[in-house]
Amino acid sequence: MNIVHFRIKELTFIPFNTSCDLGIEDAKNFDLLSDYIQHLESQNNFDHYPYNRDNDHCDLDIFKIIRDHHIESFIIEHSYDWADMPVEYYFMQVQEGRILKNSLVYDDSELSKSNKANIQEAKKNFGLHFNWLDRTDLFFSYYHADRAYTLQQAK
Repeated sequence: MNIVHFRIKELTFIPFNTSCDLGIEDAKNFDLLSDYIQHLESQNNFDHYPYNRDNDHCDLDIFKIIRDHHIESFIIEHSYDWADMPVEYYFMQVQEGRILKNSLVYDDSELSKSNKANIQEAKKNFGLHFNWLDRTDLFFSYYHADRAYTLQQAK
């Protein structure tokens, strides 16, 4: 893989600098990842969307990587705090190509709010037994992740 990524405890982490909203809300309408990606392809200029514009990414970048690398099981987690107050939180789990709808968190709707209670269980079932957000040396920002990855590649 020629993108910034880290292997930690049998899991691969791909950091993104996302300043645009993650559009995972539409995923609630699909059971299969392949159908959701097909929907994204039909809604946007998917294949010609410019990746990594000024170290910035959007949901299309994430799903292009998932499609291009045939990733069938993954978690997407995004959180943004301002002045130590949570502002945004998005979460999605896909297992063996199936979207786990009880894991989708994308806004403040009642369905999405109630799914927040399932996040720890989803992470545990996925094999994520530690808080990756605590790894500020790698995940504080995309710049930090890119720098750490570049240093690791130089070794």
